[in-house]
Amino acid sequence: MNLNQVTSVLAREKELLEQVLNMAECQVELLESGRAEDLEILLSLREGPLSELAVIEEVVEEGVSLIENDPTVPTASLNELQTLNLAILSLADRIFELDEKAEDLAEEYEHSTSWENRHRIS
Repeated sequence: MNLNQVTSVLAREKELLEQVLNMAECQVELLESGRAEDLEILLSLREGPLSELAVIEEVVEEGVSLIENDPTVPTASLNELQTLNLAILSLADRIFELDEKAEDLAEEYEHSTSWENRHRIS
């Protein structure tokens, strides 16, 4: 992979992570509004971008390593790659935080609905 290809793939990875972040934010909103049943639809929509991200990760890691170790690559280009990588890491961290929050909310929802079902007055 050359520098332009790696940069392009990293930019695509960032775009996909932005899409997943938007869906992660919606996931929390759905749970906070008590619409847990809609969560399954949203999670299925995440499958496409996540699958593409998995493929990108396999391809880009080796390309980045080669470029970072190439003494002919200009410093400005390396800085651009580093900036993209930092943005990608930041997005991944934010998605992870939102997924954890959603998981906690889902557990709370599950506990509250099971408690309501056990204590429902007939």
